[in-house]
Amino acid sequence: MRFIIVLALAVGSFACNKDSGEGGTPAVSTTSAHAQTAPESQKAPPAGKSAGDQAAPAGKVLFLWPDDGSRVFTKTAVKFGVEGRTVRPAGEDATDKTSGHHHLIIDGAAIPAGQMVPKDEKNIHYGGGQTEAEIELTPGEHTLTLQFADGAHLSYGPDWATTVKVEAVAPPAPPRVFFVEPTEGAELKSPVKLSFGLEGFAVRKAGEDVKEKISGHHHLIIDGQPDGLGAMVGKDETHIHYGGGQTEAEVALTPGKHTLTLQFADGAHRSYGAALSQTITVNVTE
Repeated sequence: MRFIIVLALAVGSFACNKDSGEGGTPAVSTTSAHAQTAPESQKAPPAGKSAGDQAAPAGKVLFLWPDDGSRVFTKTAVKFGVEGRTVRPAGEDATDKTSGHHHLIIDGAAIPAGQMVPKDEKNIHYGGGQTEAEIELTPGEHTLTLQFADGAHLSYGPDWATTVKVEAVAPPAPPRVFFVEPTEGAELKSPVKLSFGLEGFAVRKAGEDVKEKISGHHHLIIDGQPDGLGAMVGKDETHIHYGGGQTEAEVALTPGKHTLTLQFADGAHRSYGAALSQTITVNVTE
């Protein structure tokens, strides 16, 4: 019995020495089986960021119309986009930092984070959740800054802003697009002869200047709707491009009623929207 006890003590001493560090000090792990990794909520944020910053979504705001460096008319459409946050009307939830609404700053800089976005003729609020609007500019060069802010109009800062430069020019006439022929309700035979009219804008071939927003070319949409501002006009048997600058054409139509939509678009085939379109209904008899 005494021999067995001595042997057990020797084995224990050997195991202790095998796991020790230098000098015979036992090597001890500081990580327990129950807490090998700290929960995400307890992890320290990266250097230079607070826990609140870490929780903020990543994303950006952007102009969908016009492009940086565009020439536009003094009365021009603008269209806004946002990625990473939701557009909500002002006042719905001022504490929700994952949503907000757009503000347009004309000839001004982005607003520092946490500051109230001013409201005047140069600082326009779109608190209804609008993503598209029409603005008026004086002739000349301007900067347009799109600033996203929370439900209380508190800015999310320059990281949630973007700026484009534009040159505004006065249109030679109030812009409009229209069918010279056929006219609304006309009874026709196929192929149908078409003549396109345009005022204010200039007709230019596709691809000549894709940033210019004071010119473009015609598109015909058969039995469809006008394309939204900035949307690429499709190209198929019911979406016909006249990228050569044509103002006259012929199309074959089946007997029956049809809608014809004349849609004007820029040099990259991006639509000027319903404001620069016209839709008529015709009846093809044979």
